[in-house]
Amino acid sequence: MQVFRPRRERRVTIACVDRNARERIAEYVKPLAVGLDGVTYYGNVERVVAASGKIAGRREDLDRDLLYLLAVFSGQEKWVSRFGHKSRTEIFLASVGVEARKVGALWRGLARLEKEPRTLEEQVVHDAIYLEELGAYGIARRLLEGYREQLDFAEIADAIDEAAAAPLATPAGRTLAEPRIAAMREFSRRLRAEYREFAGESGKAE
Repeated sequence: MQVFRPRRERRVTIACVDRNARERIAEYVKPLAVGLDGVTYYGNVERVVAASGKIAGRREDLDRDLLYLLAVFSGQEKWVSRFGHKSRTEIFLASVGVEARKVGALWRGLARLEKEPRTLEEQVVHDAIYLEELGAYGIARRLLEGYREQLDFAEIADAIDEAAAAPLATPAGRTLAEPRIAAMREFSRRLRAEYREFAGESGKAE
């Protein structure tokens, strides 16, 4: 199992991302979060923010403002890296009081959230993102993707198993993931078995 070990970057501290600032940031992100697949929407971002808060719990060794920024901008790294968008976002964040060092920590974190989260804040958001791919939610996502890509049920079962194998970076994330992963594996096992039951010789040979 891949184990993520947090690397502590120099702490950047401000107390500026208050409720009003968060509301303005949310309004800025909402149009960015509408996916071309017709499935992604801002509600997904809100769920990542909420999941990040649950995983963080009452921990006092992380930066809550940076945690929020990473969560709300998660999935937007490609957009902000495009010409003009990054500087535009930096100007906007400065206008709501986020200082440059905090924005720099945000860009570094977004670039490694998926595969190499280093700080505690990054690890928490990494797990929040992956929790959205697990459990009944994860099964529903794989079914929708399978329908869109015209996969058969055996291939969908494989996709569910693959999603269930995603590495989690924090103890709290792994605790939340455990029953979700168990549900996915049971579903894929039964789906595969029922698919093969009446699939004929070719299906049973897969």
